Amino acid sequence: MVTSRTTPIVLVVLTLTLALAGCRENPASPSARADSASSAPSPSVGTSTTATDLSAIACATDDPAGVGELTGAWAGSEGGVYYIRHVGDCVWWFGTELEDIESGLTGQPGFANVASGRVTGTHIQMEWADLPIGNILGGGGLTFAYVEADAQLVLVEQRGGWESFGARTLTRIEPNASPGATPIESASP
Repeated sequence: MVTSRTTPIVLVVLTLTLALAGCRENPASPSARADSASSAPSPSVGTSTTATDLSAIACATDDPAGVGELTGAWAGSEGGVYYIRHVGDCVWWFGTELEDIESGLTGQPGFANVASGRVTGTHIQMEWADLPIGNILGGGGLTFAYVEADAQLVLVEQRGGWESFGARTLTRIEPNASPGATPIESASP
């Protein structure tokens, strides 16, 4: 028999289980390709993937060592710094305003988040989530437009129930990723 004291715990566990199952198997997610979700083998515990198999993080590419035009550090209009990796049509970031990160400590004043998404033309569709290293927890979907002339990513849309993303623009911090970076127009399918 479930007591009223254990009911919230059971509900949290069930909710997390359903959420993880939905994230893992939802090919309609903007951060997962329908073709890679059905054809890419899922790594299991104890197995390793090759250096070129990025399908385990739902954004496969043939060139994991590639450097796209967006790779580099970007300053957020809210004061954060975003470290972006751009490979093919895939984009990942780690963003934070924490200056001194104390290893292993959660709830430090400020935010730290991660995001992944895809480049389509001059737009980047992202899914983001705050990490508990900071004291802010939110997440959701974002769409940025890349304005090459201003070296900026401009927020054009927020999606989901957590519309609390702070930066309205991300501005490239010099130097650029590399002189040989793949331009964004070439990165999209």
